[in-house]
Amino acid sequence: MKRLIFTLFSSFLIIFSGCANRGYTQADVGNILVNYKGTVVHTREVNIKDSGEGTILGAIIGGIIGHQIGKGTGKGVATAAGAIAGGLAGNRLNQDKGQEVTIDLDNHQEVTTIIRVDKKHPYWLRPGDRVMVYVKGNRIVKISPIFNERVR
Repeated sequence: MKRLIFTLFSSFLIIFSGCANRGYTQADVGNILVNYKGTVVHTREVNIKDSGEGTILGAIIGGIIGHQIGKGTGKGVATAAGAIAGGLAGNRLNQDKGQEVTIDLDNHQEVTTIIRVDKKHPYWLRPGDRVMVYVKGNRIVKISPIFNERVR
């Protein structure tokens, strides 16, 4: 029983750790964030697949729930079925819509990246949109539309 409670508690910690405030860490101190303006020249809708975490977490939780059902061989079957169903559900829930975006920066460089589209406030970039591109190191960390500028 203690093992079950520990497993459930650990699972909930893993699930809800993603909800924590994503503030700055010591590693962020002194980092340089470079901003570039540019114009979107090409977009394409893409699917961003699960990297595996959703499938694994779903399988663990499904297995734990399935383990509570039945006795003997039935318990093993219910555990396996729960793990399979949970893994499939976790995989499906951890997929996102995204966009492949090519941007012609004002410094005449062209960059292409994949952005995740926010489910609550989707904003799809379109060719001709003016954007601000935020770069840290060699990674684009954010692309923000500039609503008062549009190139036709």
